[in-house]
Amino acid sequence: MGGGASGKGGVADASLNVVPFIDLLACTICFLLVSAVWTQMSKIDVDQALPKASKTPPKEPPKPEPKINLAITPTGYLVNLWNADKMTTPKPDLVQPKRIPTNGEFKMCRGKGTVSDCKGNIETFKKYDRAKLKETLEGFMKDAGLGDKVKIMVAATDKVQYVHLIGTLDTILNACDPASPKTCLKGPSVGDINLLRAEGFTTFE
Repeated sequence: MGGGASGKGGVADASLNVVPFIDLLACTICFLLVSAVWTQMSKIDVDQALPKASKTPPKEPPKPEPKINLAITPTGYLVNLWNADKMTTPKPDLVQPKRIPTNGEFKMCRGKGTVSDCKGNIETFKKYDRAKLKETLEGFMKDAGLGDKVKIMVAATDKVQYVHLIGTLDTILNACDPASPKTCLKGPSVGDINLLRAEGFTTFE
């Protein structure tokens, strides 16, 4: 580029250094590009984070169904209707285990013959009130309102003899809802006694 006059009648050549101007322009372009990219990314993230409106209202969680729990102890039965406090017509008193004590003893001949002429060993067992148990189960079935769909879990303590467990299961299978005589309890599950501690049972005495 040309220069201006210098001194008397002289001409001086001068050059303009444009390198800093080019560097500044390059930095500005890079800054604008990066800013544009980050702005676009932030917009995408915000849009993705927004919840989508649902046209259908959220479904309410289903109410827990009542369930019969039965514990066989050396002194009798303990039975309750778990989740009875959450039914359409709540009955919180049924959640607490109801006690059905033993009522006497009975003898059995281990061998041939009867107790009077037993050719073997005579064993003595406690007599469990199965008639009262059947009545209680039928009442719980009516309260649950599920017919034979109501679940029932049976558990026995270690000191309970096997014959009482079998007799109890037989009583359960013959318990029917009074409103539906042809519908009886079926499919009782046998579980560990400690599983009942979380469902209303605090003691098994």
